[in-house]
Amino acid sequence: MKKKKFLVLGHPRSGTGFTAELLRQFGYNVGHESMGVDGISSWMFAVDEYQVFIDPKIRRPDFDFDYIIMCVRNPVDMISSVYYTENLSPFSLNFRKKYVNLDGLNNIEVAVKSVLEWYRLIELQRPHLKLRIDRDPELKLHAFLKRFVNPQTAPIPKLGKVNTRKHNELSLEVIIEHCNPALREELEVFCHLYEYRLSFNRQ
Repeated sequence: MKKKKFLVLGHPRSGTGFTAELLRQFGYNVGHESMGVDGISSWMFAVDEYQVFIDPKIRRPDFDFDYIIMCVRNPVDMISSVYYTENLSPFSLNFRKKYVNLDGLNNIEVAVKSVLEWYRLIELQRPHLKLRIDRDPELKLHAFLKRFVNPQTAPIPKLGKVNTRKHNELSLEVIIEHCNPALREELEVFCHLYEYRLSFNRQ
């Protein structure tokens, strides 16, 4: 088992590419879906299987990581991006279907359920840092690194958008309208858990 410093986990379109680049700005060689000297940022490493993208020869059980960082962003933005981009990739969708039961759901419910269940898998691994990439991630990662990894960590960088894709947007209202009641409740709990104060109309 090879020893590495960082493992960054998230769901597709959650900011794993951004977080990998941010760690590189702090001086750590962390690859995005490829293994760097200091670790990897890959949503596929949430499970004990070989990757399906970039480097299919690597798998989670072959590595041991000092720190697990979970990245997340606004659930509406994430679900919208998954719906319009990631779920159109059979490789990505079929990989997630091995671990998340998406049978009998409409296309929007598939995006929602995939996000919720993938983060449950990540939470079971007790991440050391939960990084909301749309809430001052540079400051929060800097504080974490300085306290737990290296007190002489690099100065705080300012990072723009990374690995963005142009697509249409779903609103929270549209997502709620197309979700069954149980899934709507799960999504609301998810939003509160990560402190995204979105308005769920109870009328």
